[in-house]
Amino acid sequence: MDIEIEFISADVLANKTSQEKMDFLLEKIKDDKIIVIEESLTSREEAMLIEATMKQVSKKFPGVEVSTLRERTAEGFRERLIKMLGGRTGGLTVIGPSKLVKKVKKDPQTISLLAGERDKDKEKK
Repeated sequence: MDIEIEFISADVLANKTSQEKMDFLLEKIKDDKIIVIEESLTSREEAMLIEATMKQVSKKFPGVEVSTLRERTAEGFRERLIKMLGGRTGGLTVIGPSKLVKKVKKDPQTISLLAGERDKDKEKK
């Protein structure tokens, strides 16, 4: 099985409400895509995504795996100005369907994701 990874610019989500973002992301994930978003989802948005996912869990759609690298904590003049204007200064979010994401390893600066079709015989045990 081929695995499709879709990279999404922050601009694609910038003008969407939180609910529109969730709908947009879930539609892509339900199509068995792994999504990489150019910015980090907020903690609230992550919680909304997990809540929306839990309402749709089935045998065909077992849920999602989400991992986020947050914005840089070191702030210079540029970062403070962007935040004052309501913008974000970075981050990265990776979201994938649970049935494809085998392992996620995260440390403060990297995300490593192993993906592939899950072994159905092992899941039955």
